[in-house]
Amino acid sequence: MMALSSLLVATLAQFPTPPSPAVPAKIEIGGFSMCSRTYQAINPDGWSGATDVTAERTQFETKKWDYQAMYLRLDDTLPDIMKGHKYEITMELNLTGGSGSPQLAFDPSILLWKASESKRYVKDTIWPVNVTDEYPQWITGGSEVPMTGTDLGDGYFKFSGTFTSTVEFANPTKSIWLRVYLSERPTDPVVQFNFRDVCFNKVAESWDPPPAVSSFDEKFTWERPPVPGAEMTTQSSCPHDEPGTTKWEDAFGTQTNVVLTTGQKILVTDQSFGGRTYDKIEIVEGSELIFSDTTIFLTVRALIVRGKLRIGSPTCRLQGPIDIRFWGSKSDADTLPGGFGTKGMAVVGNGEADIYGRRFYPTWTRIARKVRSGDDRVYLQEAVNWYVGQEIVLTTTIHDDTDVGQPNQNEVFTIKAVDPTGKIVQFTEPAKYTHYAGTEYQGEAALLSRHINIEADAPDADGFGGHIVINGARGRIAGIATRYMGQTNVMARYPLHFHLMGHPAENCLFSDNVARDTYFRCFVIHGTHDILETENVAFNATGNCFYVEDGVEENNTVSYNMAAHIKVIGTAASGGAQTGNTLKNDANPGGLGSGDRVQPVDATAAGFYFSNSHNHIIGNAASGGWSGFGFPGLAEPIGEFMGTDFVPQSRATKTFRGNMAHSSGGYWGAAGCVYVGGELSQSGSTITYESGRAARSTLAESNIGVKDWTGTPQWMVFENTKVFACNKGILHWGNRVEVKKAEMHDIARSVTLFGEVWVDDSLINGVSGNTDAGYADLHHDGFAFYDISVKSLITNTEFRNYQSSASSCKNWVIPGQTLWTQDSSYCSHYYTNGTSSLSGHDNIIFSGPFHSDEFKPQQISAVAGIKYTNVDFANYVSLKIVESGASRFFNMIDHDGSATQEGRPTVVGSNLNWWQVCDDCRFEPLWETWLCPKKPTAFPEREVAHIRVKTPDISWNSGGIGDANSCDEQSKGDWSNCDVGYIAHFGYGPGNSDVTKRSSPITSNQGITGITGRGWYMWLNGGAPKKFTIQPAQVPNDVVLPFATSYPSGTTFTVTGSHRWDASMAVTFSLAASLDAMLADPFNLYFFDGENFFITLKFPTKRYDLNSRFERGGYFIWDVDSDWTITVEASCSSSGGWCSSSPTERVPEWTKGCPVPPTDAPTAIPTAVPTAIPTAVPTAVPTAVPTAI
Repeated sequence: MMALSSLLVATLAQFPTPPSPAVPAKIEIGGFSMCSRTYQAINPDGWSGATDVTAERTQFETKKWDYQAMYLRLDDTLPDIMKGHKYEITMELNLTGGSGSPQLAFDPSILLWKASESKRYVKDTIWPVNVTDEYPQWITGGSEVPMTGTDLGDGYFKFSGTFTSTVEFANPTKSIWLRVYLSERPTDPVVQFNFRDVCFNKVAESWDPPPAVSSFDEKFTWERPPVPGAEMTTQSSCPHDEPGTTKWEDAFGTQTNVVLTTGQKILVTDQSFGGRTYDKIEIVEGSELIFSDTTIFLTVRALIVRGKLRIGSPTCRLQGPIDIRFWGSKSDADTLPGGFGTKGMAVVGNGEADIYGRRFYPTWTRIARKVRSGDDRVYLQEAVNWYVGQEIVLTTTIHDDTDVGQPNQNEVFTIKAVDPTGKIVQFTEPAKYTHYAGTEYQGEAALLSRHINIEADAPDADGFGGHIVINGARGRIAGIATRYMGQTNVMARYPLHFHLMGHPAENCLFSDNVARDTYFRCFVIHGTHDILETENVAFNATGNCFYVEDGVEENNTVSYNMAAHIKVIGTAASGGAQTGNTLKNDANPGGLGSGDRVQPVDATAAGFYFSNSHNHIIGNAASGGWSGFGFPGLAEPIGEFMGTDFVPQSRATKTFRGNMAHSSGGYWGAAGCVYVGGELSQSGSTITYESGRAARSTLAESNIGVKDWTGTPQWMVFENTKVFACNKGILHWGNRVEVKKAEMHDIARSVTLFGEVWVDDSLINGVSGNTDAGYADLHHDGFAFYDISVKSLITNTEFRNYQSSASSCKNWVIPGQTLWTQDSSYCSHYYTNGTSSLSGHDNIIFSGPFHSDEFKPQQISAVAGIKYTNVDFANYVSLKIVESGASRFFNMIDHDGSATQEGRPTVVGSNLNWWQVCDDCRFEPLWETWLCPKKPTAFPEREVAHIRVKTPDISWNSGGIGDANSCDEQSKGDWSNCDVGYIAHFGYGPGNSDVTKRSSPITSNQGITGITGRGWYMWLNGGAPKKFTIQPAQVPNDVVLPFATSYPSGTTFTVTGSHRWDASMAVTFSLAASLDAMLADPFNLYFFDGENFFITLKFPTKRYDLNSRFERGGYFIWDVDSDWTITVEASCSSSGGWCSSSPTERVPEWTKGCPVPPTDAPTAIPTAVPTAIPTAVPTAVPTAVPTAI
């Protein structure tokens, strides 16, 4: 295959292009001026102000003059400020004394800094000013900028001052503040300032190019399509060179409603259409319409293909230019067959369409250096064969691409010059925004121009554009650019669309095309399989863009495409922390934004949307959108396939590899770059989309169509994925997922993954060098473990740049004066080390749940091979201490000690000394957690076990959602009044020499989780239950876990065991002669010593084998199984379910002993629970009970 540099030369020889001027070595940055009409005056003693719009001026009057300075904030959209660049401030100023008499306008000087709206600073204690940045950034480096004045003769003086910026920031919606000094203090204490035409100007200058980026990826491997061969440089076997053709003008003259006849082979030339507007052109079966490689312009309302449309071929890419324009106002008429409406092209029956325009490569690439505001060029990572006069787009590299509150930062440029290397492209106009390129990630550049253009007749206020539908025998469309295509909220009216073709006999493809400024979607696969969509570019699209429609479509390949700036239709879905919104289609009011959209999933529009995951998704890039890649769950197909016995959501990814996504997730706190969630269904004509959490069970291919959720499990696999500048990196609300070789930067949270989860061989970077990404106001954490029934394994993963921000919470001064003191409550809220005395946390790597008492974590979280780079030790682990089961039973297994830096396998438990099973455990005060060796020397390996006890005052969900008196997480922030007793380790507490219990409260909600190695003793405040049940839901085979609870002397017991599904496993336990005898025969014996009832908690068979655990990379998490229940009935006089006599509280002694702590272990080990415990419920609380995982 020819090298790309050689292909560039060959392409120019075959396909003539305009010559390119040389790209100058220096960047010539032109000047510009931004004059503000929006000001805000700020002073400690207050100002009154009024704007005189007619006079284009703003007046502010001092109430008390004690200073020689005032502050003026410019609130208009401002340009980016570049470090080292020259700027000018001009203003017209008049000062008037209190009596209204003119007064000398004193020469001012200025200091400038950037600021805006969310974080808090104070001067003294009386002047709160809301700003966004972590601190003021002095544009002038803290130095005054002197200004010279000119008398304008009308009482105003015009002042100007020039400075060189000492900082760089690219966030043009931020305000710039001017601190205006006067050279002397006015004598009158009441002074009126009159401003007009305050202008911020960029001074024209030459500038060096931005520095080169040393490397572009670390974990991620950027997958690229193969470099084209002869198709890019030569033409062969061209349809227009075939014999036997008749010229259009000879066959049809000036007709404008044309139907070819069978056997005709019509050739279109540059003389064929003569500027006429055609109502219909129909190519009947057995006829052909062939376009010459020349300048052709066709305006047509309906183009019908039942025969063959041939505009080039795979070996004959056309230079053209060829323009096809669809015309017509909004209409319900069907001028196209098959019910496809009007204003477009329909390929139906046995029709075939081949359209091949000139080949450009690559169609999109990544930038190689940062493009700064004012720069006139972009450096590319790959050589391109783009040329002068074509248009390109640079994608945004900030978080927010929503157009809500600020304009998007995607920019379209016209090419002025291309360097001979093909890697430098100069623009005709400078960049308005910064487009980041660093070692972490880079924005994209895409070519928007082609030599074959298919468009609607004009931008349409009704969103009624043209459309192309392939419903025939074959469609191959490559190298075209579409614009103003698609018809908003009209199904099957999309820019480029394969429709109900099943398994086409011929290869079908959309390749190297453009869909720009679309009214409804971009590239659609509907009821069709085995399609290739590759190297296409979509920009500024409405609704889900690359769209796999009804849930049956499989084995398609969507590869090397780019989608950028994707807009939702109607109101974007948001809603509760997990629940999202209920959305319905426009014919069925009742959902959010009803009437806005015909397909409710367009409230969550994504660059790439897959109603069925079982497709090849390779090497794509998504920028913007509600999410970058969206995977809704469908329990059955919708639309044309509604009622089909098939379960789309049971299908796992066939291939998801080499994809990138960024600048997504801004519409909702749970949304992200990759979103596997929501539930889409249809009943009759009603389409309903529940946009939030919904479970999905993915199964092996042999189980396709199984509706009872049985079958061989299959995992959704996201491999070699890069995400950046997103809210969530990957959110997966399914049952099984693997994330391998992921690279993430500037993400509020790396992943939120439910079910059986494995994250491996990944890099998660909290903060990149892109200081303008807009993530400063986002809460950051690495990985948050969930509270129940999931299994999360994180292995061989590096976390980078998660630092507490004590360094950011400091005083900021200008020379000789302390100006701002940052409010300390801000620091403690956003930047803490996770301790209970502070009000929040940020920049934490591993954090646990805290919001629930009903949903208590089992042993479901494990890590190994963890690496930290530039991460504060205090930020490794965080526990928000709340009186809830989720907080009390927080735990994590560090299989190799890498996450805790203990250097040995370690069990991490909550702040309660319940997790201090022996004295070789230590308390880490910075994390508020206990750390215990998992494999103590000469003693059995410790595990984390989970049991479920039911007594008269303990049950599952003791109150019920919405019950104000319940003990569920919906109504509580402090569950201490739900406590019904405690669980403690044998050997500590009443009846032992060490009377300090190592315990945790237990509540009326079921579930107890703790570390093994000793027995567990349960004390109930209500006394001794007449009957209780206990399930050893997660007690591994090799663990010996004695359990005890107190009963009155003389009590006798009937103890039975039963299995939910297997009656043959039923057993009646007998009374053992001793505790040791019971321990030796755990499946048949219990013991009572006159005060405590004992039983060993084990599954009656070797339940925990290789098939009952989730295992990846040599590490595993045991299943949770509630099928085995032990029932204990006491023979005692009773009242209300309790024995009438009170038992004696005594924690059993334990003579098995504990390891002696190593000599290098910490000697000062806390023995009490920390007392500083938050009592307020967090504001962000899920609003629904979690569904089954």
